[in-house]
This record gives sequence, structure tokens and C-alpha cells, in this order.
Amino acid sequence: MNTSTQLWITEAARNAMTTAAARAHPDETGGVLIGVYLDGHPWIIKAIEIPTSDRGRSHYRIPAGATHAAVLTARAADHRLGYLGDWHSHPRDVGPSPTDLASLAMVSMKKPRLPNPTQIVVRRTDYGYDLNARRIVALFPHVCTIRLTGGLPSATPQAHEGADRGAAPPHETDHP
Repeated sequence: MNTSTQLWITEAARNAMTTAAARAHPDETGGVLIGVYLDGHPWIIKAIEIPTSDRGRSHYRIPAGATHAAVLTARAADHRLGYLGDWHSHPRDVGPSPTDLASLAMVSMKKPRLPNPTQIVVRRTDYGYDLNARRIVALFPHVCTIRLTGGLPSATPQAHEGADRGAAPPHETDHP
């Protein structure tokens, strides 16, 4: 079992989430986390915002079918990419709600993978936005250590398949 709580995320993905959160304020927004697994750790390359009318100051729901469509679009641009989890904003400085944690547990149990999907809550603070990441490890949500990185190196013809198929990308010299 992979019990890692390391999470690599590009600055571009972090900026996409915080920009979307600021634009949506005072309502919540959110979307999906797209990337690869490298050395057993999720590496978030993109955070895609998914518009929905089912949102407000204390809730956000991804429309049915939107996650799959977003993953296919990302994979069309780079076949190595896949689904790594979900993200959403909180317009106040509060961490994940009981509903957020239950949702994370449900997706981890319904479609288990190693490691399980990651959930990021983008919290509005007095100083901007802060990211809180969690992943179910050994049946409990654990806080993830976030490491900022640059982008994913260019695809090579022999690259392995994307994240949601469980394959790890090839080891490249430009590790985060």
C-alpha cells in the first residue's frame, strides 16, 4: 500500500486554482486535478475549473460527466495526463468540511487506486489563498505535503500512459 502524502503541484496549477477562487468569490468554484504519478507521488500539472450552476457560498458540485470530459480533453493534449483528484474553493478561511471529507472517502472507496485521489481546498485567508490537500491513506484522510514544481517535460513517443490508468510516467532527468 502506498502511504505517501507527498504531493507535487506546478505553480501554474496552483495559480489556476487561486485565480479561479478569487474570480468566483464570494461563491465557491472548483474542478479537477490533472497530472501523472512520478515515483509513486501524484504530480498535479493542471487544475481545470469546471463551471456549474450548482454552487454558492457554501457548496460546489461538479456536474455529472464533466470530470470525464475534462480528463479526455487534457489527455488529447498530452496522453500521459490523467485524473488525480478534485479541488474547490472556500470563500472563508476554513478547511475541509465534514461533507468534503465524506466525499473524499466515498470516491476513494468507490474507485480505489494507489495512491487514492487527492482533494484540495483553496481557502481564502487575510493574505490571499492557501491550499489544503488531503488523501485517504489507510482509511483516514491525511494532510498532504505540497511541493511546488515547474511543468511536465515534453512528451516522448515512448511515454507511458496517464495517471488514471495507474501507470507511472517514465523517469526523466527533470524531477520536481
